[in-house]
Amino acid sequence: MMKILNLYCSMTGNTKKIALQIEKTAKSLGMMEVTTIEVTKDSDPNEFDLLDFDFIFIGSGVYTWLPPQIMIDFCRAMLNKHVDRGDVKSYSPRIDKKRAVTYCTFGGPHTGVNEAIFTPKFLGQLLDHLGIEVIAEWLIEGQFNSKNERYMRFNTEGRMGDITGRPNESDLQRVANWVTGVLKV
Repeated sequence: MMKILNLYCSMTGNTKKIALQIEKTAKSLGMMEVTTIEVTKDSDPNEFDLLDFDFIFIGSGVYTWLPPQIMIDFCRAMLNKHVDRGDVKSYSPRIDKKRAVTYCTFGGPHTGVNEAIFTPKFLGQLLDHLGIEVIAEWLIEGQFNSKNERYMRFNTEGRMGDITGRPNESDLQRVANWVTGVLKV
């Protein structure tokens, strides 16, 4: 049975939609134990071990080109835990049969997808340092869910076109197809 970690941080609900679709799809494939964990300000990196899982999905929203500070702090604490335990080697050799996907949800109103590309790479560095192979980086459009009206116009005026309601059912189906593809490899 494959053990899957589905780790995510969602500040506005967009990334949570994706994480729940990942969980649903992975469970529907059978023979997989899925652990879904939402990173919050109270999350403790000592509550679980990344190396206990065969496959990891890790994702967040994009805030000024990076994950939210909560996720950045969590990743740093997790990395420090693994460094202290001696899990991080100076040459980061690959661990056989340990793989991951990083992903983000983003609006991209100013420079499009370029606003999002750093977030999956940032998340992947934690895993790469441990020797876990990141096999894909997914970037998924998501509407702005802000109470600040000055941001709401970006749902219809940005470089990505009208992103109102995203991620939508079509986006979730695309994620389901991607999950099925990477888990069957």
